[in-house]
Parts: sequence; C-alpha cells; structure tokens
Amino acid sequence: MTTHNKKRKHLEPPAEAFLNLARHYHVAANTLFSLVTDKTSPVYFLYTHTIELAFKAYLRSLGYSAPRTHALDRLLEKCHAKGLRRDRDLANVVRLLQSENEVHGFRYFAFISTGIPDLSYLRQIVSDLMLTVTEKVEQMPRGASGGGAVLKFVVGRPVRKVPSNTRTAQVRQP
Repeated sequence: MTTHNKKRKHLEPPAEAFLNLARHYHVAANTLFSLVTDKTSPVYFLYTHTIELAFKAYLRSLGYSAPRTHALDRLLEKCHAKGLRRDRDLANVVRLLQSENEVHGFRYFAFISTGIPDLSYLRQIVSDLMLTVTEKVEQMPRGASGGGAVLKFVVGRPVRKVPSNTRTAQVRQP
C-alpha cells in the first residue's frame, strides 16, 4: 500500500457488499466442490473466505464495523457476542479452519500438522451460515447500510495501432 493510499479515507463497506462477495466465493467453492476430488486446498480457501466475509456481513448488518482480521475464531466470537447463534458444528469448523488459516495453509504450503474439517461437512456448515447471514442482512431497513456505489473498471491488455501507411491491422504489444 502506498503512502497516498494510507492517507485516503476509506468508507466502511456496507453489509450487502460483504454478503455479495461472500456469495461469489460460496458459488465458486460449491462449483469446485463438485468438480475436484483430490486438489482441495482451493476449495477450502474459498469456503474459509466465505465464512470470513459472512461474519463481516453479519457485523455490518448490525451497524458494527468489520474488523480488519482474517482470524475466524475472533470474528465468530464478535458475531456471537452480537447475537449470532454459535452451535457446536460452526464452532468446530471455525476452530479446525483457524489452525490452517493462521499459517496461510490453504494459500501456501505450511509444513506443520493441522486438522481440517471434512469437505462435505464444511460445505453444509457454510451453507447454513450463509442462510442465516443472508436472512439477517435482508432484514435491514432499505438504505440503513449507507449504500452507495463503487465502480470497478476491468482493463484489458493494451493494443498498439500501427500507422495506416504500414499496416491496417492492430498489433498487440509484447
């Protein structure tokens, strides 16, 4: 992050933004779940990030700021303190994922022993959490989150036009 970016005031994203991004990761995880049997780290990462974003959506739906952390156990505790039902399965999945998540084991190779939940078990718990959080976010009064819009520009590879007297086709830059 540059010095310029550090000075810029960032608005807190609304609950709907966290929930929508959680939905994207959830759909991607469910898609890979049905396709992949032996390369599971990306699927675990997607489900883990879905949980993190869902917890942050829950907190934002109640007007609290979303902590700048990836620690699932701390996020679960904050959500539980604000009324999220923490059953044994959710607590178990978070505890198991946290041991791998804190060493970035789903993103990089971590040469330590950890425990992770069975993928089918994880899938069900994440789906249940998404239903709960979606219901909570959708209960918010319209406009309560501060709303707003953010533009994301998708920029493709630049192309260079060759002068027309040389050639009429466009040429991609190397």
